[in-house]
Amino acid sequence: MHPGLRTALAALAISSALAGCGTAPATPTPPHSTTQDDHLPEGASPGALVACGSTEVAEYTAGNWVYFPASSILSAPSTLFESVDVSPTGEVAAVTSGSPDASTPGMSSANMLWTYRKGWHLVSVRNDTDVQLHTFGPDGSLYVVPDDGTLAGIWKQTASGWQQLPGSAQLGYIASLAWSPKGVLTVVSVPQNGATTVWQFEGDHFVAVTSDHAPFAADSLTVGFAPNGDLAVGTSAHGVWIDEGGRFVQPGGVACPVTDVGQFAWSPKGVLTVSGKAGSQNGLWQFSGGRWQQVQGAGPNIGADKIYQFGWSPQGVLTVSDASRCQIFELVDGHWTPVWTKTHATDRNATPPKFAWSPTGTLVTSGGDLGGLWELTPRGNWTEIGGKSSPFAGEVGVSFTFAPTRFVHA
Repeated sequence: MHPGLRTALAALAISSALAGCGTAPATPTPPHSTTQDDHLPEGASPGALVACGSTEVAEYTAGNWVYFPASSILSAPSTLFESVDVSPTGEVAAVTSGSPDASTPGMSSANMLWTYRKGWHLVSVRNDTDVQLHTFGPDGSLYVVPDDGTLAGIWKQTASGWQQLPGSAQLGYIASLAWSPKGVLTVVSVPQNGATTVWQFEGDHFVAVTSDHAPFAADSLTVGFAPNGDLAVGTSAHGVWIDEGGRFVQPGGVACPVTDVGQFAWSPKGVLTVSGKAGSQNGLWQFSGGRWQQVQGAGPNIGADKIYQFGWSPQGVLTVSDASRCQIFELVDGHWTPVWTKTHATDRNATPPKFAWSPTGTLVTSGGDLGGLWELTPRGNWTEIGGKSSPFAGEVGVSFTFAPTRFVHA
C-alpha cells in the first residue's frame, strides 16, 4: 500500500467525530503497515490477542502488533470501532458506531458490522446495514439481527446469500444471542405480549423454553449454561434460575440473595457464583451445600463490595475486578491479594479494569482509566503489550479478545 494512502486512511479514521470504543490516543497512530511489502492479512492468527480502539483494529502475535487496515479509502470504516470478536474460522468482525449519513437529526445512528478478509467489508443484509446483534456459529457461520426494523428476525449468511431463520420474524424484539454447549442457538426476545422469552432453534424452528407465566417473565434476562449443559438465566429482579427437566427452579429451591444479577458462572469445581450489577453493593455469593454463602476473605472487603467482573484463572483462582477500588484482586489461601494496583478509585476518571486470560494462561487487562493493554509477566510485573509501539497506549476502553487456538474449516 502506498505510504500516502496509509496516511489518508489514518487521517480519515481519526477525524471521525462519533463516540466509539474508548478515548482517542494522545499520540499519532502508527501507519497501517503489516509487513514491509504491505500484504493485507487474511484474518486473525491462531491464539492471537485481537483488539480494537477508536480508530484501529490489530492483533498481537509473535511479539508484534499487526494491523487490519482497509484495502482502500473507499472501503475504510468512517466511524469509530466499538468492539471486536473472532469467529471459529479466524474471521475478524468489528462493530462501528454507525454511519453519519444514516443519522437522523437528534438521533444516534445504528451500529454497523464489518468483517475482515484482506480489507474491511460492510455487512449488508438485503441492503440493510444497520446491525443490532451478531454472533458466529460453531462452524463460523455469521448470524445477524438487523437493527432498524426494516428486516425482522435473525439472518444467516450462506453461500447462496442471506437466509432468514424460519420463525425468527415472530420472536419480536431480540435482546441477545447465545450458543449452548451442544451448539444450539439460544435467543432472548420480547414478543408482542411483552413477556421476556427464551427460545432455542431446534431442527428448523424455534421452541419456547420459558413461558409468560414464569416469575421472571417481566425481567431482563442473561443466558448461561450449567456444567451439565442445563440452561440457566440470570434475571434483573429474581436472581438465577436453572432449567431442570423442563422446569425452571432456583438452585436448591432457595431464593438467590442477589436479585438483580450482573454476572453468574460456575467455578472449575462446579460451584455457582453470582454477583450483582457493578453499581450495587450485593457483593459476591456462591451456592454450596444447599445454601447461599457470601464469598469472604481476609483483607479488603471484596465479598461485600461492588463487583465489576469475576472469573477463574487456569489454575482455578477466583479473580475479581472490584468496582469500588478500580483494581483487580485474587482470592489466594483465604486472602484477597491485590494483583492490578496501577489504578485507583480516587483517580479523576476512575474506571474498573476488564481482564481475561490468554490461551497460554497470561492475565491481560485493559488497564482501567490508565488505558492500553497490559499483561502480567511470570515474575509478577505488569508490562504494556507492545510497549511504546502499541496502537492502544493510553486509550481507555479498548475491546479485546483472543482468537481460537485452532480454527475450524469453513
